[in-house]
Order: sequence, then structure tokens, then C-alpha cells
Amino acid sequence: MPRLHSLVAGLGATAVLAAPMLHPHPSGSTDRVTPGAVRVESSSTVSVTLLDDRGVIKQIARKYDVDLDGGSGFTVTPDGVIVTATQVVQSAQDPRVYAANRVFAEYFKVKVPADFKRHTLDDADLDRRLQGCYPPQKSDSTCIATVTTNVTVYPYLDPPTGGLPAQILTTGTSPAAPAVLKVTKGGEKQSLPTAPLGTAIAGTIASLDVMTLTGRPSAKLPPKLDTAHLDPPGSRTFKDDEREKLAGLLAEGAPGAALIDDGRSEVVGLLAGGGDVPLTITPADEIRTALVGVGITPRRGPVDVVFENALASYHNKLYSNAAPVLEQVLKLRPDHAVAADHLRVAKAKAGTAEDSGAKPSARPVPAEQRKSTVSPLVWAAGGVVVLVLLVAGVVLLRRRNAAGRAVPEAQDLAHANGAHLDAHHDAYPVSHPGAHQHGDRPAGGTGDAGPSWPPYAVTRVFGAEAARSPEVMQPPPTSGPAAHAPVDPSPAGGHSHPPDPSHPQGRSYPPDLSPPRGQAQLKFCTQCGMRLGQGHRFCGFCGNPVDQ
Repeated sequence: MPRLHSLVAGLGATAVLAAPMLHPHPSGSTDRVTPGAVRVESSSTVSVTLLDDRGVIKQIARKYDVDLDGGSGFTVTPDGVIVTATQVVQSAQDPRVYAANRVFAEYFKVKVPADFKRHTLDDADLDRRLQGCYPPQKSDSTCIATVTTNVTVYPYLDPPTGGLPAQILTTGTSPAAPAVLKVTKGGEKQSLPTAPLGTAIAGTIASLDVMTLTGRPSAKLPPKLDTAHLDPPGSRTFKDDEREKLAGLLAEGAPGAALIDDGRSEVVGLLAGGGDVPLTITPADEIRTALVGVGITPRRGPVDVVFENALASYHNKLYSNAAPVLEQVLKLRPDHAVAADHLRVAKAKAGTAEDSGAKPSARPVPAEQRKSTVSPLVWAAGGVVVLVLLVAGVVLLRRRNAAGRAVPEAQDLAHANGAHLDAHHDAYPVSHPGAHQHGDRPAGGTGDAGPSWPPYAVTRVFGAEAARSPEVMQPPPTSGPAAHAPVDPSPAGGHSHPPDPSHPQGRSYPPDLSPPRGQAQLKFCTQCGMRLGQGHRFCGFCGNPVDQ
């Protein structure tokens, strides 16, 4: 039994060998061309006059409608310019021959088949008259005939039209040459679907799509697409083994059919042949030359532009996006057969699993499935995030505590003592402003007793040691020469504090921290800095005698 890797290698080698034989085939892009398909039918009305000169000259006038060949074609402008093969509108069979056979058999009561062939009669006189009835017309002709060709085109629409009359703008010198037609009614709104016309058959093209209309088109009889291969690629000849298939297509109505390069989704030629006409490819450059000869430039219309926008979403299976654009196409052209068919498909598949543009609906997931589908990496990542947040919180807390510890201890002590004294406020009377209290002035002071600085204020300005200094605690003098002398707030340790230049001249420094007028005057112990009660001779906290 061969090993698995050997089998895979063998399949790979087979694929490599088969790759050069592969080439692109139709992929659905032909629906950019199929809306412009038309069925072309032509007929002739022959007015013929038979002259009977036996005895009294008689004129026998008849009119016959002769059906000519039908075929396929395609529209190249939204106002109804159509291209087909010359053989479709100009039959090799002369309708005047048909009319001659018919009128001669009816008048002379002889057996002459009603066809397009020239016949002979056993009666020499009648045979001479019959041969003189066939074209071309001469001076001794026994028949005078005029032919009017009628062309009717049937666009691929749903519901189908009754046919649009058209006139022949030009035909070629050969049956395979392009013929240019123009509808005389039905193209006024310039909304007919068109087929994009290319410029040439590229040298890399290996296959073409033959777009045939076997009858008058409708939703039940759309254009038929068959693939034919070129030999060699880019040439104007088909493979020999496909000629029989193409002959069958020509018999079904393929003369004038568009040849589509499905890689570029455009027409690169037309097909001609069948009967006595050889199988021929007429390339796009010859078609463009015929159009230029009658002053026509191929162009697309507004309906085509909107339809191609819809195709972009439709072929990408974005059915929810394609549906509203296809509806817009049908507003511009309600009988656009391909747009109507695509819209039915798009609406049926919109929102389903086949719709690539549908948004998946959120469905509840069982708890067991949610628990089993959570990756361990998610939990690990969550733990890391929580750890980082905890570390950040601890760091912030330590920084805040360090900032709190930077406040001097003396300030905390002063706040604590103040709170304690507030609790015993009734036991310690305070002095009122304006009352002259002898003995309330610290040692070394002069003048009337003034407000004393609270220890916590001194602490903020001069530091913890200054709060216990009697000199600093002494309020600035209010009169005399000392009132204008600069105060040296240097603590006992020798640290000096330069005067603040931001203070206006004449303002005391340190700042006046005495309570506003109308509030109680406070006194503090020079030893421990605690507040003293009115009339106390000793500090109630440290026992230090009060300076008198």
C-alpha cells in the first residue's frame, strides 16, 4: 500500500501536468452582456406586376410578403442602434424570384413551386415568359418588381414587447459583414439595455461564448450561451471538432450572435455562417468601422450603469446589498429581464447563510459552552491587570502617607492641644480686646499687651523650633521706634529668613495672625507653647510659671 505522502505527491504532479491544458470558462460575468441581446427578424414585401402581351396587353399586379432569415444581434446604444450580420437582413435568396414563381403559377395556371429557385417549363412560350419574369429586370422583362425590406427587433425584455420596427443604416458586401440597424420606435427614452463592445480579440483568448436567441426572447426563452474554443488562441478560427456544434447553432438562429470574452465581459465579435455562407468570425474592429461609417459611437446608458453597480454586489453574494440597487434598475426600466431575475434570487437569499452581506444574529450561548470556550489566557490577563491595579494603589497610598508625614510634628501637637483646650473652654477664661491685662505680656515685651501668635501659625512660618522660642512668640511692637525696625525671626538655631519682597512696605512681618477685632485675645506658654487661661500663674500642661 503506498504511503500517504507518495499519493499526495502523485496528485500534485498530475495537477502540474494538466495545468497547461486548462483555460478560463464562463463564470457568470456574461450577464453584463445578455441584457443587450436582441432577436432580429427580417421580411420583404414584393410588389410584382406581370405583363401579358398576348392579344390585348394585360397587367396582373400582386403583393407578397416573404420571410427572410432570422438571427441574433445586440444593442450598442441606449436609443436602439443594433448590430447583426448582413445575412440576417439581406438574404442570399432573392425575394423577386419567389414573387415571380407565385404570380406566374397563379395567372397561367401552371405548376411552378413557390420557392426561391429558378424553374423551367416544357412549353417554350411560357418558359420564355417565365424566364423574362425573373430578375434582373431588362427591357424585354415580363415582370416588374420592387422589394421593400422590413426589419423587426425583439429586445430581451420581460414582459416581451411586440417587436420594435427598425431601419437598415448599412450592410456589408458579404453575408458575414456587420449590418447596422436603428429602431424607429421604442428608443426615444434612451433606456434600452446595451452590451459593452470591445476593441479586438486578444491574443490570450482561448474560448468565446456564443450568445444565441433561437426565438423571440422572454423570461421563458432567455439567450442561450455556448462555449466555443479558438485554435490557436486569439485567432479567428474555431477548433475543427467544434464546427459541427457551431453549424447546429447557426441553424437555430446564431447568425449575428455576439461573441463574448467572459474574462472582460464584453463583445469582441459576431458569428456568421450557415447554409451556403461559411462559418466566419467578424471581429470587433470591423464592427466599429461599420458604426463609424454611419456616424455611430457605441455607448452605455443610465440603466446599464445602475445595473453594473448591482452586479458587483450580486456576484459577490452580497444579496442584501444588491436587492435595493436592482429595484432601482427596475424603476428605470421595469421590463429589464435580467435585473428582474436577479432580484428574485437576491430577495430569496438575502439574510440567509448564502448572503455574504448578512449580519449574523446574536444567539445566546449556554453557560456550559461559555465556560468551556474561555481561554486560560483570558484569566491570566485579567489577573495581571488586577495585580497592576493593586500595585498602583499601594504606591499612591505610600506617596500620600509620605506627604502627610512631611507636616512638622509641632503643628500636629498644636492642633491636638488646641482641640484639648476647646474641650475645657469653660475652665479657661480668655481676655477680650481692649482690656489692659498686666502680667499677660511675655518677658522682655514693651507697650500694651498685643495679640500673641498661635504655635501652629509660628510652625508654618518659622518651623517647629521657632514655635517654642519666646522671641518669636512675642508679637511685633505697635508703637515706638521698634515698630518700624525689621523683625528678625531667626530661630535659636541661627537660621535666618529673608524678608518677603511680595509684602508691601509697612506691613508687619511675620504677618499679623491675631484674631479679627471683636474676638477673644489668646495667650500661650513660652515653655511648651500651649494656650494659657486668663489669670493663670502657671501653665496647666508643663507647670512653667507664667511671666508677669
